[in-house]
Amino acid sequence: MIYNLKYKKLNQFQKVLLEKEGEIVISKDGFQLKGKGAGDVGETISFADIKEWKTKDDIVVFTTVSKEKFVLGNMGNLFNDFLSDFVKARNEFLLKALFMTDGEFVAEYEGDFEIFSRYEKSLSKGHSRIQLFENSIVIVPDLRDAFSISLNFLKRVDIDEEFYEIHLTLEQGFIINFMKLGSIFEEFTERLQMLQQQMYQHTVDSFKDILLEFDSATLIKFAYEMKRGKAVSTKKLKKINDKLADTVKEIVLHDDVSKRHFEYFSKMANPDEIYFGISPEPPKHQPRGQENPYSTWYFMGIPDKNLVVAEITNGGYKGAYLFRIIMEKGNPHEKIEEKLLEVNQALLKLKFVTTPFYKDKRELRRSAYRFALRKLPYLRLLRRSYVGRLTPFNDIDWDKRMNDILDKAKLPE
Repeated sequence: MIYNLKYKKLNQFQKVLLEKEGEIVISKDGFQLKGKGAGDVGETISFADIKEWKTKDDIVVFTTVSKEKFVLGNMGNLFNDFLSDFVKARNEFLLKALFMTDGEFVAEYEGDFEIFSRYEKSLSKGHSRIQLFENSIVIVPDLRDAFSISLNFLKRVDIDEEFYEIHLTLEQGFIINFMKLGSIFEEFTERLQMLQQQMYQHTVDSFKDILLEFDSATLIKFAYEMKRGKAVSTKKLKKINDKLADTVKEIVLHDDVSKRHFEYFSKMANPDEIYFGISPEPPKHQPRGQENPYSTWYFMGIPDKNLVVAEITNGGYKGAYLFRIIMEKGNPHEKIEEKLLEVNQALLKLKFVTTPFYKDKRELRRSAYRFALRKLPYLRLLRRSYVGRLTPFNDIDWDKRMNDILDKAKLPE
């Protein structure tokens, strides 16, 4: 896709570095800007390097991670065609780079959307394609960046049959409304409900062999809470069934190392802020000779130490990962649930690969997770808040390592 245009490049102080008439060549990973003349080598810009972009009055303006600014314009009556091709190529890139398509593709629809923050502020709206996958919903706007919703964190679905609208409430507090669905409303609603039911049934079928002592009603309630990998508090597990919390704990803490870690951390934690997770998906990386059919982990909030613990108890990234709570004001006790949700989102998005939390940026330059760390706020925040890890291979000098971690996690006085 090639379009003629004029473009300007500015530095972070808004000084114009160059201004050219030439062309833009759009590819699957980015685009090339070239001035006129055979000797002009131009500039290649990856979609991964675009920090933000906007359009106004037939002009596209974007800034890069290196703080350079580009202004693209003078495309005449081809501007709308260019914008459509630009957004389409960028969104196809985002779908892969941000791991949005979770599971098998199910169906695609079209309609309007609007996103509201937890404070009921409208964040974005427009027309879009709405793609349903086994474990996620992907919204691909005509003129904005694509984004996805994990079914694991879909708290509630409200169907408005009078106005043909669907309202999704997420665990993170966001509300997403789908509108103007017209003739597809009924089919879309049925498919969405079917996906939820299939998710619950898959979880029930996956766990019935390891939760033999519980009846189907208990398993269904358990699946409703845990879905395909959302950690559930011991308080909720006990509410479902008095024995369920202890049984799940035994499954998650299946070796001496994880039991020892859990016992140490639980002495500092509030029992209501201990969560257990089992996913029917096996760990992405497994030690040679081992085949774990499930991913297992626990979370623990220790607000008195300004600390959150996330321990993966099987697979190749087994170990305890510790994060401090970053906040400008307030009390760590009030932020624990939000922090645990961040960690849960990250582990499921990364398929329990933990290296993006702590590896040096230079080591991640060619990583598949490089762009996700730039684009997804909860991943950036987790990386900033990471204070240490304890794996089966570095339990030596436990007291010294823990003291270092606790010092890093302390709130400033």
